[in-house]
Amino acid sequence: MSVNASEQTALLTASEVRVAALDLLARREHSAVELSTKLAKRFRSRESDPGLIERVIRQLVSDGLLSDQRFAVSRVRQLSGRGCGPARIRNELRRQQVDGLVSDSLQEAFDSPLDWAEAAATVYQKKYRGAPIVGDWDTRQRERSRRLRFLQYRGFDVDVCQALVDGDDQGGDGGVE
Repeated sequence: MSVNASEQTALLTASEVRVAALDLLARREHSAVELSTKLAKRFRSRESDPGLIERVIRQLVSDGLLSDQRFAVSRVRQLSGRGCGPARIRNELRRQQVDGLVSDSLQEAFDSPLDWAEAAATVYQKKYRGAPIVGDWDTRQRERSRRLRFLQYRGFDVDVCQALVDGDDQGGDGGVE
């Protein structure tokens, strides 16, 4: 019983923190802030030097094992693969506190520049499968709004969203000339 009690009250060592950090990094890229938060949460019940986790994080960065740039590029690829547009990706990177790397990451993530209009068209086609927007004016406006909200939530430019929705709107002008 004294062995368990002494293990729990023993000071946290840098090697324990490093092993836990490498375990997390082996699964996927992390930002420095995210890794620091996860390590603090994992070892919150252990007594430790207040700056231990930050020192281990700095060492991992200097060893090249942890990189916010690599994390940002990886996250951009992941989100664009899920059908997210540039605005949504930028917001996600800001939320994860790597927003200083946003413009570089969007460009570095792909070998050739990504055509965001084509990506939006793919997402739109997958969701609506070319179904036309039909009905009276009110019905069409509700459906147009719903489709525009969907694309804008995904982070695509308003002009691109508008063009895609306009292409499916089968209603007449309905206006007086």
